[in-house]
Amino acid sequence: MAKKPGRITESLDRIYQALGGNAFHYPDIANGPFEIVLGFNNDEFIRLLGPDDAPYFSSHGPLTDLHGVVLPGTRVATTFPVDPTKFNETGIFPPEQVEPFDAPPVNPVETTLIRNSKQAYFFNDGKDSFVTAGPSIPKIVKTKNGGAQFWVGSIGLIAQGTGKYVGARGVATYVGSAFLASWPDTFPEQVQILRTGFKALVGTYAKIVVKQDQG
Repeated sequence: MAKKPGRITESLDRIYQALGGNAFHYPDIANGPFEIVLGFNNDEFIRLLGPDDAPYFSSHGPLTDLHGVVLPGTRVATTFPVDPTKFNETGIFPPEQVEPFDAPPVNPVETTLIRNSKQAYFFNDGKDSFVTAGPSIPKIVKTKNGGAQFWVGSIGLIAQGTGKYVGARGVATYVGSAFLASWPDTFPEQVQILRTGFKALVGTYAKIVVKQDQG
């Protein structure tokens, strides 16, 4: 029986990585002769830290390829401050948008609960890294088994880098999710779960031009 395409791709990625290749580089979808495209997953453990009136999410973990295979010598460190007075608004989604979808107007209701976050990505045992900063929007929906699905979407601009990414410029998107097996109705109980910590899987997509290729 033939292997499914996904299995074949995963096997090739493993072989490529074992041979020293970069399984998170995607040159076939770079636009122009200088752009570098990276795509990977952050396998993060997240905890809510800080005082109750000014808490923040703190995240750490390795990077993996898009099949969940850990990329040796990599890690991520991120933080996302939250406003506890607005936390109940994370369950409200935007209203339906009107056609045409390729022209105004855009109804921004419930898309403006924005806090700024920062993400640091380390490669090659920390010798190469870049840091992004930008707005993030958290959202959550309760699931039928009493749990909740939690998301954060971020757009970050490269602020700094080390090694091959010194002076790099570009943009990275960060779309993360976590499943919380239990999600109580009261805010103090919710905060306790978040302070205990939870696993998140985060898809990161970056488009970069390194210093030597800038004019």
